[in-house]
Amino acid sequence: MNHPERLGKYPITGVLGQGAMGVVYRALDPVIQRQVAIKTVHKALLRGDADTGSDYAERFRNEARSAGRLAHPGIVAVHEYGEDADAAYIVMEYVEGETLAQWLARTPLPGEDEVLALMDQLLAALACAHAQGVWHRDIKPANLMVTPDGRLKITDFGIARIANVALTHASALVGTPGSMAPEQYTGAPIDQRVDVFAAGVLLYRLLAGRPAFSGSAEAVMFQILHEQPAPPSTHAGRSPAWDAVVARALAKDPAQRHASAAAMREALAEVRELTVVLPRVPAPRTAVTAAASARLAPELLEHATCVLATQVGPIARVLVRQASGRAQSAEQLYRLLADDTAGGGIDRERLLARLRAR
Repeated sequence: MNHPERLGKYPITGVLGQGAMGVVYRALDPVIQRQVAIKTVHKALLRGDADTGSDYAERFRNEARSAGRLAHPGIVAVHEYGEDADAAYIVMEYVEGETLAQWLARTPLPGEDEVLALMDQLLAALACAHAQGVWHRDIKPANLMVTPDGRLKITDFGIARIANVALTHASALVGTPGSMAPEQYTGAPIDQRVDVFAAGVLLYRLLAGRPAFSGSAEAVMFQILHEQPAPPSTHAGRSPAWDAVVARALAKDPAQRHASAAAMREALAEVRELTVVLPRVPAPRTAVTAAASARLAPELLEHATCVLATQVGPIARVLVRQASGRAQSAEQLYRLLADDTAGGGIDRERLLARLRAR
């Protein structure tokens, strides 16, 4: 197809992806001199019949409205909505990285520290969206971006629901089979707990290396409405500390789930404390991490993790593991951790003092 040289004020510099609905371009903001991503949809789709075109048009504009009101480092920022003769488009933050679906294709069974880090970031971002009355309704690996340094960002608010705002076909069945909560299938009233359910589905996939619900669309719907998947601890030797959190997130009755993304995040913080003492299957060791283990005692690494967790949460274990691969001594480890967390509102010298107090 022929691609435009520019959309609005933005010169097009490349194609990031394309499909039947439209194209996602890489472009340059000529004023700020920053890269942006521009998601387009063909105008022909927006002029479709009342059952398809108007619905898709409303969802596309809703993506701009939903994400545009959110400001959080874990949510892809929306800068502008526009239309020209051929397409409507959303100008978004350009994120260097890959989708979580692509990441999982290479890392089908991530370590528990990585699971905690990813889920902590996801739930923090969802808590921000929910506080603004926005429910995503389609949380899944394809709608989550992972940057090279491990940061997770939510994208694609195309079917997001804004509380107290009536949308075209708001009661229609929307979402992705396998990640949709029971109330999305039955047409019952929904709230932010549909995202909690989807987060539970994702957590199960990260822990078990397989979907919580699988099969045909009809089989998946039956399982979501009537069956409970086997606890994740029955797969891959995971700690049983995860089971209760997953079971609650996947409860059929919304009233039995975590009341919010923030509540589920707190439950996972407790899992982090439990998995320190419960036996776990060791993660595959690279030459670097094996050498680091020989230099740095396990109790020293655990001390550093516990101190750092009070400042940054579950991601502390990931930061300690990464820093330990570069450190030759305890003091060097402490300084690396202080440097890695600099700029996040953490007092560097105070953190160093607490690390050295072991």
